[in-house]
Amino acid sequence: MNTTSHLSLARALIGLVSIVVLSLFNGCANYHLGSSAEIPFKSIYIKPATNHSFAPQAQPIVSAQIRETFIRDARVKLVANEADADAVLYVDLTDYDRSAGSRNSTDTAIANNFYIRLAAEVSLFDQSKGNYLFQQRSIQADTNAYIGNPYADNTGADADNQIISYQQSERQAMEQLARELARKITDEVLSPW
Repeated sequence: MNTTSHLSLARALIGLVSIVVLSLFNGCANYHLGSSAEIPFKSIYIKPATNHSFAPQAQPIVSAQIRETFIRDARVKLVANEADADAVLYVDLTDYDRSAGSRNSTDTAIANNFYIRLAAEVSLFDQSKGNYLFQQRSIQADTNAYIGNPYADNTGADADNQIISYQQSERQAMEQLARELARKITDEVLSPW
């Protein structure tokens, strides 16, 4: 092959690579993360959650976590006054269930961990149109509450201080449940549009 054919082959290859690269960049230029549909409201008021479950002290924890997830998401403005909102979110905690996940190997009447589930019904009211965007959608979150500390040396003088009580583990699990439930509620409110 002579130098002219090498030169024309190199030019053709450079041209082909340039076209491919430009096509890739052009395809990425109009990409948007998430749904391209517009949310039908700009601001939201979140009513304090009502608790019709037996979840201990869940109402303020869940309400605070829902507000935090909406603030972090920032697609809609969280307002402090119901009259200023385009939409109002209602959350009713409907069911709290705990069951033994595993048992103590020396005493099967004692559980080592518990499976905990919290369910809620969520409604979103559009104030400008005077109707519900959705009503009584069921959402639930679950987690485990572990009793004791499997990594602790329970033979020393501090053995009593290293045991995590059920109340402590349930309180820690409630924080996890509230975060997970809040994330799912935020997704339910903001994602369908």
